[in-house]
Amino acid sequence: MQAINHAATALVLKRKFPSAPLFGLILATEAVEYLWVGLNVIGIEHTIINEEMRSVADVHLVHMPFSHSIATSALIAVLVGLFVVWRGGRAATAAALAISLGVLSHVVLDVSVHAPDIAIAPFLGGRYGTGLYSNLPLQALALETLWGVVCWWIYRGGWRLLGLMLVLGVASIPLYSVAISVGESLLGGQSTVFALVILVQMITTSGLVWLFARDKQKPVPIANPVAA
Repeated sequence: MQAINHAATALVLKRKFPSAPLFGLILATEAVEYLWVGLNVIGIEHTIINEEMRSVADVHLVHMPFSHSIATSALIAVLVGLFVVWRGGRAATAAALAISLGVLSHVVLDVSVHAPDIAIAPFLGGRYGTGLYSNLPLQALALETLWGVVCWWIYRGGWRLLGLMLVLGVASIPLYSVAISVGESLLGGQSTVFALVILVQMITTSGLVWLFARDKQKPVPIANPVAA
């Protein structure tokens, strides 16, 4: 799932847990992906990209049992939550829960669109994912963009934030459509470069979501019939 739509999950969590810091929630939703980038760069996890990369269907996350396994994500979520409680005491319990849910949300959302490449736990057999990226990439883009918009609506975000989500969704169409090519093949076979591109995307979109999320829709005032 795109970084912008992972980060959008933080908006729902912020709405439910107002005491949780928004930037911390955004970082939590991408924690698993930051780990994935690091493990790809040092060669512990592996991504295979077809030499002629035309769409996300040509990106194969063949080995990521540590960053994206369900068990690892749950463990990271628990450890991060305990750390927040340790630092903030009982008053930080709600924030800790929100941040833990943010960490865990990443792999859950990835299962909804990924090819079957999400493991239950490292070194255990079985891979899970709906396969939308492999078989119906444009539908996957529509689904994850819809998720981002729903998160924005729950949060009652401002129009700049909605515009950001929609613009990035439209701009991503060439990467999700085999019929439209704008030079994606430049990344063909460059798994480390691809991971670093994802890193830049995460940092940029996280900062923009945090910045634009400070704009909130103002409720429409209701006229007082008595005063009228």
